[in-house]
Amino acid sequence: MRVAIKSAKYAVATFIAIFLAQWLGLDYAVSAGVIAILSLAETSKKTVQYIGNLTLTMILSLLIATILFNLYGYEIWVFSLYLLITYPVSVYLKSDNAIAPCAVFISHLLLEQASDFNWWVNEMLLLVIGVGIAVIVNLYQTSASGEMDKLKGQIEREMQTILNHLADKMDTPDHPGHLLYEHIDQAYELAKHGEFLALKEAENNITGDVQNYYLNYFSMRSSQLIILYDINNSLDNIYESTDQTYDLSGFFRHVSQQLSESNTAAKLRNELNQLKTRFRQQPLPQTRNEFETRSMLFDILLDCEKFLNLKYEFYKSGQRLKYLQSK
Repeated sequence: MRVAIKSAKYAVATFIAIFLAQWLGLDYAVSAGVIAILSLAETSKKTVQYIGNLTLTMILSLLIATILFNLYGYEIWVFSLYLLITYPVSVYLKSDNAIAPCAVFISHLLLEQASDFNWWVNEMLLLVIGVGIAVIVNLYQTSASGEMDKLKGQIEREMQTILNHLADKMDTPDHPGHLLYEHIDQAYELAKHGEFLALKEAENNITGDVQNYYLNYFSMRSSQLIILYDINNSLDNIYESTDQTYDLSGFFRHVSQQLSESNTAAKLRNELNQLKTRFRQQPLPQTRNEFETRSMLFDILLDCEKFLNLKYEFYKSGQRLKYLQSK
């Protein structure tokens, strides 16, 4: 689908740019179509950035080439000298990605043996037509909102599965842990793909409020999944179930049931604080093994706190409100 849309953009932009340049009676009208193609970047933001670079390099090229051609004549070596001077300057100005099409424009001056005002107007109009049509055509961008919403659902289902498996692992220490790592890796890849889509969507939207919400959401889930990975690592070092592990596994199952985009995690944080208080009030461990297990479980409690804080801070930031207002 994306390939078809991009192909259509290339075809439409090229046709309109060349047609308009020919209608205006410009020389080398095909160059307007070439500029339109080159200006059609993946996102609207990149298109605008490229057009800015192209305009800057074009003015620079016309100035340098005109001076050189008038000083030394319309020779191939002068054209090469123009490139030798212009390219380093464009690199300094960070617009070197536009040097190739500008060189094509300057080649018109070389072929015509002229660099007077009329040719400046001709080349600048070709540029304006090409970039103008590219901007108009690139106003149409397919939205990834539907795909990102689907990803959110997939990630949350995966995380619910992970939390339940972690609870199972607390109840049964010999639970196969490699399956958990696979689930975490899969969910993490989904979250990173969501971040990529959100960044790309933001570059096609000037205000970016909705896209920033998506980006913050996927970033928050990525961070939470890293914490779940650490918790799974910690559970690999627990070899027996205790009253504390059963309490913690019950809490994980409850988090799994409550895990959703709309949950603020505020109540879950209160429940976790109560669980931490109960842990502190219980009798001290009597053996080294009990002590190590209790210490590991308390580390897991701290990781749970980080996990819930990430969601609470995300929701408190007001991104949810911005998202709803933009609907």
